[in-house]
Amino acid sequence: MTAREHKLQDKPIMGIALANRANADLLKRMLEQDFYMQDVVGDESNELALGSDLLVADTASLQYYHKKILHLRSQAAPIKLPVLLVADSRTQIPPRVTAELGHSVDDILRIPTTKAELSARINNLLRLRTLSQEQELNRQQLAGVVSALRTLNACDSVVVRAKSEDEMLSSLCQTIVEEENYDLAWVGFAIDQADKPIEVHASAGPATAFLSELKLGWGQDLKGSGTVGQTLRSGKTIVVNDIAHEPSLTRLRERARLHGLASAITLPLIFESGPPGCLAIYSRTLGYFGQEERQLLERLADNLLFGLKALRTLRESEHQTAKIHYLAYTDALTGLPNRRHLIHSLDGMLGTPEHTDTCGAVLFIDLDRFKLINDALGHEVGDRVLIQIGQRLKRAVRNDDQVIRQGGDEFIVLMNHDPRQGGNATHEQLVSNAVALANRIIAHLEEPLTTGDCTHHVSASIGISLYPKHGQNAAVLIENADKAMFEAKRLGGKRYLIFSEDLSTSRQQRFTMESRLREALENEAFELHYQPIFELDSCRIVAVEALVRWPQADGKTLMPGAFMPVVEETGMIKPLGDWVLETAARQLKVWHDLGYSLDMAVNVSLNQLHSGCNAENFAALVRPHVDPRWIHLEVTENALMNDPEAIEMLLDELHAQGFQLAIDDFGTGYSSLSRLQHLSIQSLKIDRSFISELGRPDSKGAALVAIIQQMASSLNLHTIAEGIETDEQRRLLLETTGTNIWGQGFWFSRALPAHELEKRLKDQQ
Repeated sequence: MTAREHKLQDKPIMGIALANRANADLLKRMLEQDFYMQDVVGDESNELALGSDLLVADTASLQYYHKKILHLRSQAAPIKLPVLLVADSRTQIPPRVTAELGHSVDDILRIPTTKAELSARINNLLRLRTLSQEQELNRQQLAGVVSALRTLNACDSVVVRAKSEDEMLSSLCQTIVEEENYDLAWVGFAIDQADKPIEVHASAGPATAFLSELKLGWGQDLKGSGTVGQTLRSGKTIVVNDIAHEPSLTRLRERARLHGLASAITLPLIFESGPPGCLAIYSRTLGYFGQEERQLLERLADNLLFGLKALRTLRESEHQTAKIHYLAYTDALTGLPNRRHLIHSLDGMLGTPEHTDTCGAVLFIDLDRFKLINDALGHEVGDRVLIQIGQRLKRAVRNDDQVIRQGGDEFIVLMNHDPRQGGNATHEQLVSNAVALANRIIAHLEEPLTTGDCTHHVSASIGISLYPKHGQNAAVLIENADKAMFEAKRLGGKRYLIFSEDLSTSRQQRFTMESRLREALENEAFELHYQPIFELDSCRIVAVEALVRWPQADGKTLMPGAFMPVVEETGMIKPLGDWVLETAARQLKVWHDLGYSLDMAVNVSLNQLHSGCNAENFAALVRPHVDPRWIHLEVTENALMNDPEAIEMLLDELHAQGFQLAIDDFGTGYSSLSRLQHLSIQSLKIDRSFISELGRPDSKGAALVAIIQQMASSLNLHTIAEGIETDEQRRLLLETTGTNIWGQGFWFSRALPAHELEKRLKDQQ
């Protein structure tokens, strides 16, 4: 309790209570001009003395009022209520009275005395009381700050650990109320509507009923006239220390009184984009929100705002990632999973340790004579037929099976048998199940199918490969099922066929090719062709991609797809890759010397990166001819997901040597945005499968390309579109992505020998 000041005869004076029976008149005359006096002699109530700043008593009164004085001092604690004992100097003070010094008495004054001495003693005791008041005030303020800091720390923990916005807001309001004993805390956000309402997203506290059916707004009308609306409009903190006397809260005054709310603080939550929000906190204590409390709560609001921004950024990133994933892994026409999804899903399953006993079948389905429907009735009717075929296939398979559209009139069904669900299956059971499913599919597809006024009769040829017997990865299983389907179609269609080694002589061909490849590598019998990379708007050649070719004795030339799998499997990728890189650098120097400032793109395989590769070896192959900054090393997206930490470190080292790095076939793998932003890459090459979708009806190709371009721009990455085969695709790319993109494809040029490319370069000068 602070020392009260009274106005008496226009002078501020301290209140003193006299509990003095024998000397009351004398003391009054000495003090009444300077102090406000209360005489409690004979008064059995505590009311007068409770308002006093000092008690003055003689020995007789001390004994008479001893219990009352102790009670008053106890009630005043921890603030000091000093007691001055006045004793007659002509008599000896009894020992029992002297023993009260420090207990019920703070000082003893012997009379007679002077007025100056009396005033000095009283002022000293009043100063003692003032010091105790200040000490208690400081203690309360410190306790408030400590409590607020504890609340701030607890709320920071909530912000850091929350996984969703709803969880963050709900937990934060609850923590604020529990830690600081507030009566109400809530968070709301402005709604961008004509009437500008505020929606409460989370609240906590014993006075949450205050918000029931309460209509708040942030406009200039009555709903927005209160402190909440003012905070959202101004972006400033507003403190109300007495709700009952706040003019802007007149319409809420009675509601606040009913719920025991006396003071409030409203803190803004302002975002760079989107409507604002606020954090509002209420207390039943008047004047609760002092300066220190306000500053700490403003820090809390800032931390909440940071946490909300982080969650919303993460949510948007996840949304974009999910959108890209959906577009990349879903067939645009039928809505079925596409080939990418199948490869990713099947390879992921086969490569997981817990699926070592998993077995199943891949059914490759090709519609017989579907080309007749397209040719006779047009692609629009053909597309409607394909959509119905996809729906029929889904009805024909089990819930655990997957239906995939391969492309064109080809579909794939993945029949999976998980031993954890149905026990181990024998080979005979697996074959029996696959055959039963194939027959069921053929029967479903044979039923008449109607589009508009036309009825169609469709049949199918199906090839079956079994895993793990016929392949350990998706590509091999699909290839073997495709071979079986081709043979079933060759035999007349409308049937199924299971793959067998008799259908392929690939093993013998592999051994023969391996021997010939080693000989060709030793004799440097390979060639490099160079496919131009051009600016989409000007069609000016700005770079080339080096592509290996293998000339044959009969005059034919083998493309990489015919021999690179064997090169990869046999470990010849390292010497062949080194030859390609050095040869490309040597040729680039020739063109630079002729005045053609071109960049050179060179593909780098996963096996090449893991064959004892280091960045200095790469640079040593290039530096004798050109600076590594002219060389773009292209790595496929899937390669980044294999031992990602080692690949990321190697990419950093390659970039440190000066090489430019690009992700090839982007969109066919599944690299996260968070991974991309930490990789030392400078370019993305958009996979040709997306480009081929441009211009097709109901295609998502343009949307997907735009998303990839937007993402690349945000990461400061250059983009190159692969597989441009028509001028329409080039123009659509320009409309979708702008001019800051390069392209390559057969529309502009196939890969050319060096001398033919030089002619093209001369022609564009």
